[in-house]
Amino acid sequence: MHYLTRQRLHLSRFHPLMRTLLSLYVASVLAALWVAALKYTDRADWSPEGTRLYLQGDEGPSSDAFGDPFAGTADGEREHVGMSRRQVIDIVHPHLFTVPIVLFILGHLLHLTRLPDSLKALLNVTVFVACLGTFLLPLAVREHGGLASVLVTCGTLLVGGVALQCVILLYETWFGRPGRGFDALPRQGP
Repeated sequence: MHYLTRQRLHLSRFHPLMRTLLSLYVASVLAALWVAALKYTDRADWSPEGTRLYLQGDEGPSSDAFGDPFAGTADGEREHVGMSRRQVIDIVHPHLFTVPIVLFILGHLLHLTRLPDSLKALLNVTVFVACLGTFLLPLAVREHGGLASVLVTCGTLLVGGVALQCVILLYETWFGRPGRGFDALPRQGP
């Protein structure tokens, strides 16, 4: 927090070891985002209908002869069972504790860039609202499949917003130049 209270601090002014550490953190967040997207797309289509089927289930057949949610063959068929309320809660619960911490860290680092404050605020609010939608809406989609399109929109905004934050941070760390800076303790009056 000491860094945030100093006026005109910018990521590019960090010591090279700190910039390397920051870059490794951002790269690990991007890798986690990529794996999370792979994990989801292996289980469901990135579409409202795919999301609805994944959460709510369907009585129709699907191509998975062995009932394995991670794999299947095109030759067999089984029913989409959907997820139980308990399964959804078991997924949502840890994500609602961990993802906001990552967003909080990225948001703090974003304040050490030249981005205008209005864009910083917009990006931070967007990713946090998208996070809440992404991890709370599955509970509602189980009962109301029509909300699946809102869930897909939130997921897309979350992935896109976090990726954008990461790209901005990496650029500003290595290629950016200090601007006016961020002051966590704005002075009142003249």
